[in-house]
Amino acid sequence: MKNMDRTSWIGVIACLALLFTWGWWNAKETAKRMEAERIAAEEAAKNAPPEPDTKDGGTAKTVGAPTEEPLAPVAAAESHVLENEFVTFEMTNRGAGVRVAKLKTQMKELEGSEPIGINETASNPVGALSAGAGEFDGTNWAVTSSSNSEVVYTTATKEGFELVKTYKLSSGEDSDPHEIDLELTIKNAAQTPLIFEDRYLYTGSASPLHLNEWSMQIGMFWFRTNKKLKYETVDHYGGKKVLGIFGKNEIPSDTFEVDSLEWAGVNDQFFATIVKPEEAYPTKLWGSRFPVVVENDESASLKKRMFASEAGIGLPSKTMNPGDQQTLRYKIYLGPKEYSRLKGLGDQSQRVMHYDEIPIFGWIFGWAIKPLAAGLIIGLTWLHGVVGNYGWAIILITILIRLLIWPVYAKSARSMKRMAKLGPLQKELKEKYGDDQQKLNEETMKLYRTYNINPLGGCLPMFIQLPVFLAFYRMLWSAVELRHESFLWVDDLSMPDTMFMIPGLDIPFNLLPILMGITSFIQIAITPKTGDKTQQMIFMLMPFIFLVICYNFAAALALYWTTSNAFSILQTWLMNKLPEPELQKRKNSGKKGFMERMQEQAAAAQKAREAGQSPGGASRKDRTRMPGEKGDRHTKSKKKRK
Repeated sequence: MKNMDRTSWIGVIACLALLFTWGWWNAKETAKRMEAERIAAEEAAKNAPPEPDTKDGGTAKTVGAPTEEPLAPVAAAESHVLENEFVTFEMTNRGAGVRVAKLKTQMKELEGSEPIGINETASNPVGALSAGAGEFDGTNWAVTSSSNSEVVYTTATKEGFELVKTYKLSSGEDSDPHEIDLELTIKNAAQTPLIFEDRYLYTGSASPLHLNEWSMQIGMFWFRTNKKLKYETVDHYGGKKVLGIFGKNEIPSDTFEVDSLEWAGVNDQFFATIVKPEEAYPTKLWGSRFPVVVENDESASLKKRMFASEAGIGLPSKTMNPGDQQTLRYKIYLGPKEYSRLKGLGDQSQRVMHYDEIPIFGWIFGWAIKPLAAGLIIGLTWLHGVVGNYGWAIILITILIRLLIWPVYAKSARSMKRMAKLGPLQKELKEKYGDDQQKLNEETMKLYRTYNINPLGGCLPMFIQLPVFLAFYRMLWSAVELRHESFLWVDDLSMPDTMFMIPGLDIPFNLLPILMGITSFIQIAITPKTGDKTQQMIFMLMPFIFLVICYNFAAALALYWTTSNAFSILQTWLMNKLPEPELQKRKNSGKKGFMERMQEQAAAAQKAREAGQSPGGASRKDRTRMPGEKGDRHTKSKKKRK
């Protein structure tokens, strides 16, 4: 046993060394890659052609797919502003749409004054017409009327259609200030029937906001009537193959068939654009991505090449006779992904949060994570209204959750203590039946049954807490409410709580994940030990593994986990003050359970087969020749002779 313990410790130390070496190497390689991408971005910017004038629907930073050759221009470039207390919608007649929506309550930087701009990196406005990915209407539409709340654009196409777009601020009790209404009127002004088809409405783009944003947080989505939300990240359109097998080939765009479209759009980590037709209809969607360069808020020298997502919604196809016209109406939401706000839009718009999109565990716990995450964000915002700080709100809601599962944890702790007392008896069984695994399992189960112990009792709190943890993680993943919210030394709860860069290593020093790892280690150290030495050492290694995995996660998540660990330490300390549970044999311990009976029957059947006997005890040869038995061939022949 001593040799095995020494070997196990060597393995643990080696794993830790490899783990931290990998983390250090990965950080160094990431820094090198970011520097190379920064240099490449600067070189590309020097050699790039002049960017379009921002007053003509262009963008001051990056551009998306190129526009198609414009139809005959009918007007000069113009811009207009539709504005309320929350959003400034900057309109352009180039493509006739929303060039950018600036959110007055959301700033780009922590203490900055420049507001977040939705669709800022796209070269085409939201609401522009498209013939497919990369093919946009670049026409300057005529402005027929405008006011502070409405603007009307008109144009004529080469085919003979007259188009009128009317944008106006949404009004009414059910409207949201981040919404704008679009009314598109299509008229056949030709002398022959025309088919209006293969036209899309551009949803705009969604771009990463910071260097730590994951690609899976950026993508396009659509919702079908009474169906699940579909979501495609920017990784859908490309990715290098690993070992020539895994991954996808680079594709510029993709098209998706939708039998009954309720709404669709694009999103990044915290903001979304949702385009919702007045009535659902069958159509097609196209999706694509284009490169953007993301800069660090604090240092413009830190840049990274990432991708923005864009999409187009197919307009209904229709054959129109001369003079016929149809009007299509859409509501366009350009705003933050606030659960309560999205839910207020109706039509299950809160599904944009796609809380059940969890890597690895989503297909197991997705059904539980979605309602849990929704309840957690509602509770968190309510507590914030009470205490006035999201950090304290996270601590309070964590304590409330732990209080709710206190009885389960207490029962589990007592079960683990009783299992720990079975250690000497289990050791005797291993020494006695070490060479017969089946017999060892049978005797171990009999031991649990004798002392009325559930071997899974100690794991129950873990299974209960895992969906809660994943729901908390998924909720914090896109909680715009936490963006730029401070707590103690943390400047932004939605980002890692970096205090400084470690000299010589270029690794950020994040205090909360370190506290999380320390409290996890203490919690495991004071928990009653079960299993063999190797299993115990694996459990002691887990805090370090999670420390590396979660080191750059949002500070809010580390705060939740640290608070939960601290509560568990206090709870375990209090449980250890209670009298030790005693091992007592239950009165009906001789009665076998269903699983034990099934195991014994299976073992008996296996032995009978090995002995060449039937389960009844007689050999197959004897049973085929037993006289007088129904079906015996000798008996049958005698009956025939008579």
